[in-house]
Amino acid sequence: MSVKDVADEGPIPRYRPGTRDWLQVAYLGGAALIVGFLGLFGFALVFNGVTIFGWLFAAGFFMFRYGFLQYRNRLAVSGTATAKAASAAIGLAELAGLGHAEGTSKAPVSETPCLFWSVNVDQWQRRSKRRGWHNKLHRTFDVGALELEDESGRVLVWTRGAELVSVKQVWKSEDGDPPEAGLRLVASTGLQWPEPSSGYPMRITEERILSEAPLYVMGTLAERRQIPDRPTSLLPRLLNGWLDTAPRLDGQSFGAAFRFTSQAAKRFLARDLHALVPRWTPPDVDPHRVVVWKGDQRRPFIIAGVVEREAIRALSRRAWLSILGGGALMAGTLLVVVWKLTGAIR
Repeated sequence: MSVKDVADEGPIPRYRPGTRDWLQVAYLGGAALIVGFLGLFGFALVFNGVTIFGWLFAAGFFMFRYGFLQYRNRLAVSGTATAKAASAAIGLAELAGLGHAEGTSKAPVSETPCLFWSVNVDQWQRRSKRRGWHNKLHRTFDVGALELEDESGRVLVWTRGAELVSVKQVWKSEDGDPPEAGLRLVASTGLQWPEPSSGYPMRITEERILSEAPLYVMGTLAERRQIPDRPTSLLPRLLNGWLDTAPRLDGQSFGAAFRFTSQAAKRFLARDLHALVPRWTPPDVDPHRVVVWKGDQRRPFIIAGVVEREAIRALSRRAWLSILGGGALMAGTLLVVVWKLTGAIR
């Protein structure tokens, strides 16, 4: 068709939304309101002035249980012989050597190449209602998969779900200025590093496991083909399914709008919980290659950037702090509930 033919046909008509288009927008708005209301209603049922005591007791119980798991890990570390990478047997294995990985990252403050790092910037608040340390920045990094090398060879380690024992370093404002990289990190939050005499002190906490440095690993050694391609437990499988589902508006009806909105809400929730339940992405390697991973038999899985002796001390501290703290939280919650019930009965 020539330019003249187009000109003869007249101007191109403007697009005007039809009745069905506006109706679909109304469907989407109504569905979003319903999904939002259901979410808020569910949150109010789960978290309120009555159920909060149950959640506090449950938190204390899980902290108490976590302490016993850490103590079990400590016993496993102290009672298992260290194997060689080239001759370790299938099953629970303890390995020690140097850690290597592609795609390492420099820690934000120390600027050292790391397999893992975590950094927090906290500032003290003096106001009575919010008195205490308040987090201003939190960042983490991990390589996902690494290789442990000793004098016999290398073995692949899939890091998902590992209990990390890292090197911890803290910079406090009352002790002076941190490195220049630390000052830049604080400036990225819109704050300034305070003077040592400030009434609002600040601290930077960096935890790291260095690359090309001593590494200790205890986990389940298996062939790659023995690792399932999808998670077996319910919550990771559910969250992975929500993340992998792309919301689609497959019709002009309220039912289609409700499905689209609910899928988008579940995907948003799964992204928020991603830090708690990482995605299930086993290494893409030869099926017969051996891999150290968390396993499916509730065995210990520990990755430590320190020697075995220091890892045992760190696990002992975690165990006793969690056992004592969890027990105190459960006992305190029960005392408050009994006190409130006694007051209500009187």
